[in-house]
Amino acid sequence: VRAMLGVLGLDPLDERWAGESDRSEDLHGVVDSLVRLVLDQREAARARKDWATADAIRDQLTQSGLTVEDSP
Repeated sequence: VRAMLGVLGLDPLDERWAGESDRSEDLHGVVDSLVRLVLDQREAARARKDWATADAIRDQLTQSGLTVEDSP
C-alpha cells in the first residue's frame, strides 16, 4: 500500500512530509505580509477616494474570512 501511495506522492511516512509543522510557521509570516499588502492597497484607494476599489478589496477579504471594519 505504501508503494502505491508513494507512486501517487501520498505516502504519509515519506521524509518530505516530516517537519510539516515547521513549514506552517514560516507561512504565518508570508500570510501576514500578504494581508498587510492588501490592507495598504485598500488604504491607498481610500486616500484617493476610490471607494469602489476599497469596497471591492474589503469584500474580497471578507470572503476570505477576514473582517475589515473602518473606524474614525
